[in-house]
Amino acid sequence: MSRLNKALERIKTRESSNPNALRSGSGFKTAGTTNINDPLGKQIHKVRLNDSVMHTNHLITKQVDPAVRTSYKMLRTRILHAMHANGWRSLAITSASQGDGKTVTAINLAISLAGDVNHNVCLVDLDLRHSSIARYLDLSAKYGVSDCLIDNLPVEKALIRPHIDRLFILPNIRHVMNSSELLSSPAMHELSALLSADPNRIIIYDMPPILAADDMLAFNKNTDAILFVVAEGVTRRTDTVRARELMDELNVIGTVLNQSDEKTATYY
Repeated sequence: MSRLNKALERIKTRESSNPNALRSGSGFKTAGTTNINDPLGKQIHKVRLNDSVMHTNHLITKQVDPAVRTSYKMLRTRILHAMHANGWRSLAITSASQGDGKTVTAINLAISLAGDVNHNVCLVDLDLRHSSIARYLDLSAKYGVSDCLIDNLPVEKALIRPHIDRLFILPNIRHVMNSSELLSSPAMHELSALLSADPNRIIIYDMPPILAADDMLAFNKNTDAILFVVAEGVTRRTDTVRARELMDELNVIGTVLNQSDEKTATYY
């Protein structure tokens, strides 16, 4: 877990000045045809996102600071390089605690990845106790991923296609307390496999903080790699150390240092 050392050192420095195993995936490809059973290959109603709300929520829009857009493009390039090299197609994003910016990172990374014409992207809200993707994007959704897992709702009824090309969103509307049981269930495994039907798709899972519940550990078998988010001046060093210990045997692809004044705040 030496990849977290830089982030830890920055957190340690900030606090001192202010007292207050790799496994191969399912094979990413750059060409291919969509499986006829792929739910994203069906007609899904397209909605237009509210750029003003997105801008207020620090999401990528035409009005975003060019430096922010560039930072996410750099993150996208590094993520794609690692995923191509290892045959990975799914990425879980987590943090130590709430408020570290993992959901904003997940949404912005998904938008940035969708900007690459070689694949499409599906962003899935699996923070089932504190779901927020729909709120951040100001989405009026009737169904969500919980309905698919609990009531066997066809996933295409919960999927949303925003006006951003090559991007699909599977939000969560119903908050559930037995989240780790759902995330380790056969239904979740089947849903993950269904979303992976297209070999040209990258799936981004927004997960709960790793210290908040055992959800990330329960879900780990369904994803190829993990991206860990820490926030400068927010994430406590002790929480990052605890999170590092829990992820010691997990496949962490890298660490994003959020809310940093550095030009490049991604450490691998």
